[in-house]
Amino acid sequence: MRPIVSSSQTRVLGKPDGPATTVVMNTTTPTKSKNDKSRRQVTFKDDVVDGYRNVGHMNSTSTTSSSSTLNQSFLLPKQFRTFYVVSLVLTALIAMPFAYYAGFNSAIRTNLYNMGVAKIPDIEIIGDYYHDALKGMFPDGIPQWPLDINLIVITRHQNKDDYRGFHAIKAVFPRAEQTWGIDPLTWPKHIDEAEHAVKAIRELNAKNFKDLNKITQSRDTFWDERRSADNLVGIPWIDAIDLREPDSGALAKEKVGLSHHIGCLFAHMKAWQQLKDLQMNKAWVMEADGLMKMQEFSNIPLWAMTSVSQNLPEDADFVLLHKGMDKFCGVDGSLCAMHSTFLASNLFDPSDKKMLAFRHWPVEGTEAGLQTYIVSDRFVEKMQDFLALHGSDMIDAYLYGNLCQMEYKNEQERDKIWAMNYMSAHAQRQPTSSGNDRGLKILNCYIVTPA
Repeated sequence: MRPIVSSSQTRVLGKPDGPATTVVMNTTTPTKSKNDKSRRQVTFKDDVVDGYRNVGHMNSTSTTSSSSTLNQSFLLPKQFRTFYVVSLVLTALIAMPFAYYAGFNSAIRTNLYNMGVAKIPDIEIIGDYYHDALKGMFPDGIPQWPLDINLIVITRHQNKDDYRGFHAIKAVFPRAEQTWGIDPLTWPKHIDEAEHAVKAIRELNAKNFKDLNKITQSRDTFWDERRSADNLVGIPWIDAIDLREPDSGALAKEKVGLSHHIGCLFAHMKAWQQLKDLQMNKAWVMEADGLMKMQEFSNIPLWAMTSVSQNLPEDADFVLLHKGMDKFCGVDGSLCAMHSTFLASNLFDPSDKKMLAFRHWPVEGTEAGLQTYIVSDRFVEKMQDFLALHGSDMIDAYLYGNLCQMEYKNEQERDKIWAMNYMSAHAQRQPTSSGNDRGLKILNCYIVTPA
């Protein structure tokens, strides 16, 4: 355990932990060389179950009797045989497209559906609430939608609701993997998981202190003299882990009122670190109640997530999934610049289609809740750099109202160490919601909406 830095200063800080489940997560970290640019990629092949059909073989008796008939057929004139073969080939070629549209495609789809439908988990596993909800959504069974993106679900230790929510998500998206949330009120219990959340922050903080110019620029009236390369004290909110009670290792008394928000921050930082550890190039992060939030608030059908993950904008850092368009962009979407549109199709019913759009983040407004979103590996790099330099706040509102809407005033301000509380001195509101060619935009954020 790292030394706890005592503090007489009142600081401010923000969410909790889920029950052990029988789900086993593959946490093996691939070896990666310094110059290796590869990222863990996920394809549909991982989700497809190959079906095989036994082919019967003719017995020796049927073979003998049919061979005599075959020999007689070849007593026909050569010209007639040629005409006969050519006619069969032409007939087959002409009939193939009609056969396809008349039922072949439907048969394949039906077989795929039958292979990829699971029963709704027992009430003992997901409880009445999720059982009734899934029964209403999928009365004939739950289609097992494949994803080409990793799904990380945050669940708190010993939390029955999170346990049920995770298994409800996994029933719909079998690729779902679990990551434990953080409950600061239990510290020093599970402190190793909180340390995993700030692993990269510690490394970057120590690196930042090797740049004397950066430190010199930062020593203003807001500088915390306790800040050093050896601990995270003075980094807003994140320093909660190093400002615990010296004797017990518990969360500092003055921060107990913000324990939920501290836990939320650390839980999401831990999920981002997991994306980095497993060398994923993108990941869908969901809190345990995310499935229901998407059903309640989102205009995106669950089946559309296959198409959403395939059509992400190349520069996307953060993509919000569970808020309706009117929450951010207005009923007509006019508050968010359009980036691109795409047609989403239901894998199990191609006739079920919906035109969706990626819109740039609005320049005004904020919200709360990080129940379900997609991030890229680039997002993780940017966020860890930012948090190590400037600290954090309530992470959901901070992302929505600041990091997705702000840009640095200039390159010098971007490279300084400064406290998040004084962000307005170093960054400014973006003039539009579209992309920024100057590279000063803090994050490239998008919202998925109906087109």
